[in-house]
Amino acid sequence: MGLRAYLLVDVADDMDQQQFVQAVRDLEEEHAIDFVDPVIGHCDMVIMVEAPVSVEVVANKIKENSWVKNIEMLRIVSLYERHRSSKKQLLKSLTHSGFEA
Repeated sequence: MGLRAYLLVDVADDMDQQQFVQAVRDLEEEHAIDFVDPVIGHCDMVIMVEAPVSVEVVANKIKENSWVKNIEMLRIVSLYERHRSSKKQLLKSLTHSGFEA
């Protein structure tokens, strides 16, 4: 399993429905993209990517399209990895003075 992320994509305001459908279909053909879902709300589509080395490379490739207005990346992390890193930060913040008699 590689690195994974959700990309929240906002498309250009002048993009029509046919162009949007074609963009979704084109993205779905990309090897690193698991799915593309059109959404209503903060963004226009959610893309789930999985890449062996860098999800940023995939995001940058998508950003090159003229119809992309903005991309926000949400990296997916393992619950255990997240817990481990927060535990390390907590331990670093504690002062270790040893045992007092």
